[in-house]
Amino acid sequence: MDKVEQKFLKAVRDFKLLEGVRKLLVGLSGGPDSVVLLYLLKKFSPLLGLEGLAAVHVNHLLRETAFRDEEFCRRFAAELEVPLEVRRVDARAYARAEGLSLEDAARRLRYRAFEEVRREVGADAVAVGHHADDLFETQLMFFLRGSGPEGLQGFLPKEGFVVRPLFYLTKEELLLYARRRNLPFVVDETNYDERFTRNFLRQKVVPLLRRLNPSLEDAALRTFEVLREENLFWERHAEKLLKKLSKGEGIDLKGFKNLTVAEQRRLLKKLLPSEGFSVLEKVRRAVLKPGQYLSVDGRLAVVKREGLFFVEPAEEVRPYSYFLPLEGEVFVEETKTRIRSRLRKLTEEELRNKPPKVEYFQFETLPEGFEVRNRRRGDRFWPFGWKKPVKLKEFFIKQKVPKWLRDRVPMLTLANEILWIIGIRRGNFYAVKDLNKEVVEVVYEQSD
Repeated sequence: MDKVEQKFLKAVRDFKLLEGVRKLLVGLSGGPDSVVLLYLLKKFSPLLGLEGLAAVHVNHLLRETAFRDEEFCRRFAAELEVPLEVRRVDARAYARAEGLSLEDAARRLRYRAFEEVRREVGADAVAVGHHADDLFETQLMFFLRGSGPEGLQGFLPKEGFVVRPLFYLTKEELLLYARRRNLPFVVDETNYDERFTRNFLRQKVVPLLRRLNPSLEDAALRTFEVLREENLFWERHAEKLLKKLSKGEGIDLKGFKNLTVAEQRRLLKKLLPSEGFSVLEKVRRAVLKPGQYLSVDGRLAVVKREGLFFVEPAEEVRPYSYFLPLEGEVFVEETKTRIRSRLRKLTEEELRNKPPKVEYFQFETLPEGFEVRNRRRGDRFWPFGWKKPVKLKEFFIKQKVPKWLRDRVPMLTLANEILWIIGIRRGNFYAVKDLNKEVVEVVYEQSD
C-alpha cells in the first residue's frame, strides 16, 4: 500500500474521524488536496464502512477562472461516480455587508454551504482537505496574533461536523501522489495573492523558515500533539484550582498571586470561558496591579475587596436573543461565540468521551430550532444530576459564576427551558437514552 494511503488511513483510525459516519460529504475545490482526498475516500469507502459519498463545490465568484474550476469539479466527480452539489456565493458582497475581510467572508460562506448541503444530502460529516502544511500555517497565524496554547495547537482533526483525513500528510506528498495516480487538478491563482495573510506566509515566510528546518510539517504535528496533551492536563488542573480558590462569588487574591503565570491564565479561562486570550491576559494583569477598581477592555472591571477579587461588568448588558436552526449555526455577537447544531448518530464511546465544548440532546419530536439568549428575570434551571430545579440566580451563586458573566453568558433554550448554559453546565432535559436513534449535537467555539 502506498505511504500516502497508509498515512490517510492512520489519521482516520487515530482520531476516529469516521466513527458513526455512514454517509460523508467531501469539500471539492478542484485543487490537488481535495482531489486526492475525494479519490482516497472513494477508493477506501468499503474499508472505511462508508455507505454513501457525495461532494460539494463552492464557487465564491471571486475570479474569472472560478467557472473553469466549477466545471472541472463536475467532470472529476462524474468520473469517480460521486454525486456533486455546486453552490455559488457572492463573497465580495458578503464581506462588504458584514465588514469582514474577503478571506474570512469566503471561509464563512463556504462552511455555511457545506452545512446546508450536508443536511440536504443526509451526510453525517464533511471531509475537507486540510493537511500538515495548513496546520503549520494556522499555528503560525495564531502565533502572530499572540494566541494562547489552544490557538497555537492549530486546528483539530475533528471539529464539529468537519473531519480532516489528510491531517498527517504534507502538500508535497499529496502533489506527488496525484502525479503518480495521474489525477488531474486545477490551480487557484488566488493562492498566490499575497494580500491574503495565509498566502503571504506561505509564499514569503515559510520558505525562509524551511531553510532552518526542512521538516516544518513534522514540527507542526509534534507541536499539535504536545499542546493537545498539555491542554487536556491544564483543563483538569484549572478546575481544581478554581474550586480551591473560590470564596463565595470571589477568588482569593493572595492565593491567585501565589500561582504561576500559567496557572493564573488557565484559572481565568475556567472562570471566564466566553473570553479569548487577549481579554483574559488584560484581566490577569489588572488583578495583579494595585487599585480597588480597574476597567478592562471597556466591558469588564476587576474589583478587589476583603482579600478577594471579582470580575464584574463595566457596562450594562442588554437582553439578546438568537435563533439557532436544528441544523445550522449562529454567531452570538455579545460574547463572540459561534454555536452549531446538527443531527447525527452517536456511538457509546463518543458519548462517554464527550469533548468539553459539545453537548448532546435527544428528542421524541424534533424542534425546528432553539433560542440562544442571556438570562431573564425569573429564569429557573434544572442542572444535570440535581434533584430539582432552582432559581438561575441561585445556581450561579452556588457555582461561583462571576457576576459580570451571569448577564452575558449565552444559554441554549427550548420553550423557555434552559438546556445548556454554554460552557458552564447542561440541564437535566433531553438526555441521550437510545443510541439507535439520532441525537442533536451542539458545539460552541470562542473567538479571541
